[in-house]
Amino acid sequence: MARGSRIFKFKLYLSDMDRHCYEQLDLTLAQHPSESEQRLLTRLLAYGLEYEPGLAFGGGVSSTDEAPIWLRNDFDEVQHWIEIGQPDLERLAKLHKRHPRLSLYVYGANAHRWWNQHQASLSALAKLHLYLLDNAVIESLSEGLRSGVEVQLNRQDNLLYLAVGDRQAEMPLTRLLPEH
Repeated sequence: MARGSRIFKFKLYLSDMDRHCYEQLDLTLAQHPSESEQRLLTRLLAYGLEYEPGLAFGGGVSSTDEAPIWLRNDFDEVQHWIEIGQPDLERLAKLHKRHPRLSLYVYGANAHRWWNQHQASLSALAKLHLYLLDNAVIESLSEGLRSGVEVQLNRQDNLLYLAVGDRQAEMPLTRLLPEH
């Protein structure tokens, strides 16, 4: 954990009807001093959307050798690498070669432009599952994010119903890759 990191504790109530996954999770996340509340919330949501036993948070933005979120087997081999944001294409290509599963949750004011610019290259990565999150919703829900807050993540037909403390929102989970 980086010096100056903030520790957040969340209770995540997960009701994912698309995957038949229903959990109540007590989670602790470290926020690197350079990490925004939007990225922290996106990591939390991606964790919930990909949840399966053994899934863990990695070292964060200061550790390029660790995923933001990953699933490792009993031999410490990475089975699923989950990336957040708008990473460099070279990094994604390397991750794609090294790991059996690769997911990316894209968010941010420039997310659509980033996707349009890199769509052809990203489409060539057959194992990549790429999702776009609505930036306005992420910004709204992350405003004033604090430790101890309860988070509800309900998913049905790739529509997300979210509650972070007393803030609520709805947004589609837009899957860009693999294409339907």
